[in-house]
Amino acid sequence: MPITEQDRAVLGALEAAGTQEPDLRTYYELHRTLFEMLALARGHISAKFEMLDNATLQARLDEGLPLLSFGQVPLEPDRFARLVSAVADVLVESNPDLAGQKLPASSTECLALARRRFKEGQAIHKQASVDLGGALGETSLAQVSVDLALKPYLEWAAEQVLAHVEEGHWKRDYCPACGGAPDLAFLEEESGTRHLLCSRCSSQWSHRRLGCPFCGTRDHTKLSYYLGEDEIYRLYVCQACRRYLKVIDLRKADRQVLLPVERITTLHMDVAAQQEGYR
Repeated sequence: MPITEQDRAVLGALEAAGTQEPDLRTYYELHRTLFEMLALARGHISAKFEMLDNATLQARLDEGLPLLSFGQVPLEPDRFARLVSAVADVLVESNPDLAGQKLPASSTECLALARRRFKEGQAIHKQASVDLGGALGETSLAQVSVDLALKPYLEWAAEQVLAHVEEGHWKRDYCPACGGAPDLAFLEEESGTRHLLCSRCSSQWSHRRLGCPFCGTRDHTKLSYYLGEDEIYRLYVCQACRRYLKVIDLRKADRQVLLPVERITTLHMDVAAQQEGYR
């Protein structure tokens, strides 16, 4: 099914957000367009996934290795290149200043850039993750377009592998599926356990409450958080690496929380953190 009920709920919530915040309507329309485009791409993936046996997958987790390699991502060269081009068109329409930037000239170049971006985005190497919400000022149009176009394929592949392993004991700072860094977290409704959300494949994994998921420090003198007025949102900051993490406390939420929407509607938290020099 190209568009799931969950996808429709996200699209509806983004449309409602644009109505509620007219000053940000263009921002929400951009993200709604991109979300729908990527959801459609994910829904049309029909590849046969090359699954390793469960014991091998579990052994990789035990060794701290992400489950997915780039070779397992079901990219069809021509279709992927068209998606990259379509994403770039949307971004240029939103920001005409990007119009002069070059895109990969062929599907082969698209795949080569995708392979490089996949490796660069693995937080296991402690490299900075790509902030898809605000990276256009720091990253080229081609890189951001490829990063976004990779997302539905990584989400699809991650679902295939995580369904066959027990990742509950995984407490590492990077995603067990693709090795990406988190860009959002939530505190579980019942226990308050912290779960991280991968910025690339949207996988979730539990993580210790005390500790920076970017540099790993557990020095409490370097870690703090700011609590929102409604106590639903928390902004965690690390003085050691100057990174920040947006956190949603589901114990305080009196409404349905859609994490893909929260990534976008918490823009004010990104702005506040970045104004203080966090990234």
